Amino acid sequence: MNKKNQSLRMTFVKALENYKKKNYKSAQDYCYKILSVDSYHFDSILMLASIAGINQNLDQAKELLVKAVEIQPKNITAIHNLGTCYKELGKLDEAKKYYNQVLEINSNHTNANYNLGIIFHELKDLKKAKSYLKKTVEIQKNFGLAFFSLGNIHAELKEYNDAVSCYQKTIEINPEIVGAHNNLGLVYRSLNDFENAVKSYQSAIKIQPNHAGAFHNLALAYKELGKFAQSIISHQKAIKYEPENLAHYYYLNELKKDTLNLDLKKKIDQVFMKKNLTKSNSAFGNYLLAKYERKSKNYEKEFKFLIDGHKNYFDSMKKKFELGVKYCFDDIIKIKDEVRTEGIIKDEYGEIKPIFIIGVPRCGSTLVEKIIASGSKTIPTGEETGIFENFVNKKILEKQSLNLGNCLELRKELRNLYKDRGLLVKKYDNIFTDKSLNNFFYLKLIYEIFPNAKVINCKRNVLSSIMSIFQNNLTDLAWTHDLNNIFRYFNNYFKIIDSNNEANSNKIYHLEFEKLTIEPEEESKKLMKFCELPWNKKCLEFYKRKDLISKTASNVQIRKAIYKDSTEKYLPYKKLLAEYGNKYSWFN
Repeated sequence: MNKKNQSLRMTFVKALENYKKKNYKSAQDYCYKILSVDSYHFDSILMLASIAGINQNLDQAKELLVKAVEIQPKNITAIHNLGTCYKELGKLDEAKKYYNQVLEINSNHTNANYNLGIIFHELKDLKKAKSYLKKTVEIQKNFGLAFFSLGNIHAELKEYNDAVSCYQKTIEINPEIVGAHNNLGLVYRSLNDFENAVKSYQSAIKIQPNHAGAFHNLALAYKELGKFAQSIISHQKAIKYEPENLAHYYYLNELKKDTLNLDLKKKIDQVFMKKNLTKSNSAFGNYLLAKYERKSKNYEKEFKFLIDGHKNYFDSMKKKFELGVKYCFDDIIKIKDEVRTEGIIKDEYGEIKPIFIIGVPRCGSTLVEKIIASGSKTIPTGEETGIFENFVNKKILEKQSLNLGNCLELRKELRNLYKDRGLLVKKYDNIFTDKSLNNFFYLKLIYEIFPNAKVINCKRNVLSSIMSIFQNNLTDLAWTHDLNNIFRYFNNYFKIIDSNNEANSNKIYHLEFEKLTIEPEEESKKLMKFCELPWNKKCLEFYKRKDLISKTASNVQIRKAIYKDSTEKYLPYKKLLAEYGNKYSWFN
């Protein structure tokens, strides 16, 4: 080794020693000293890029890594780090290109597979994200964060059992990953396993006592269980740790009306003055301001705040919601029109007797389900399971076709899904409710797969339904955050129901919410007769049940006896909705 190379080597050793001690400035100086002698010294360039990344100087890091890759085009570390640099800069296409170059050299590179999974998750390509993350955990079986990320994908795909397994594996590998406990609670809540949901949130809080998100989720779980006092305490804890997050005040106000006071209004004004105001915070601030105006009967001002609130909320979830709107108005219509099955026959699984409750949100469906489930016969209730829709979509993706295949096989698979959720129970005569309201898109399939199904279409005054939707933040429904989309959705619903009435008028029961509130006994008896279930006074005493659970916006109302709902309170909004509804005959 000549003296020059030996000197460079000794200098780099000093740079490396300082780097390990986090003396980055000294490490930098040694690297630049080396580069003044040898401008292509690969290890110095790589170290400088790493230091630039640590210092969040990503543009400099990128330039250095580009040079490193030019010097050693097959160096996996340099290529991978350049991919990560582009990822941090938000240039995801460039990041994907370099991570794929890594995989061309070594297909089992753990971090390249992991980072591609994270990128495709961000891009909402969940199928590809799942594939890369599954490969990651196959390569490195103790990679806790990869299991956590894979759990998040499964949860978004509503593959809840797989999500539970991944979160549990994450916790087994590293019990201190607080997000795994919190997200496990979310999945348990989706499965209506509230005991484990509460335990999971409490575990998250034990690890991180100031975890506002876990307190928020715990509050929602307590609310769904009807434990309002505990819910209020948890919301107040969330506010303690995130006093600028207006969402906490919004949800607390649903249970504690006196929070809508002058102090909160000042708080909203202060938050709105901040330069770093997020779309989400702006949304919830506007929702709260709308409540002040409604209370004062300033309906036009309320309407403006609601429009601004929903626009900001949509923008806060833009990528996800744009896909949701496309699905709702394009994809699902195509599925409804063209999906088909083969070999429609009756068999032993035809004894399954689901009761599908359909309609638009805020139509009284939660009340209907509780009436059905509160009589003398025990009926397992599903609320918004999403089972049927998720199953159909999964089948279409698997087969890459709108021909779902043999009807008997489909029935068996769905039978198992409902059974896994605890809904299909032989001792209850295989009767259960599924209150996934948008199942009206799948009525043709429902009749083919479940010939003994009952379908109840919940109807409510249109103006009341639309304003009730708009005055509530139905968080996950993308179409509910824009009035034009709300009217389009209602129009599709009416078209489908009218078409179904022509073809299957004897298979569907139309329940009018207003009639039910005026004559609850008479109307509930008709409902139970259609369901072929016995009626007794307990059907109307659902609110007395200790096991009453609801995850809907009607959570508070259903804990009271049925009361007459006034449609007149929505009349001031009729003229405000005119520009959206004038072209629809059903609105006028």
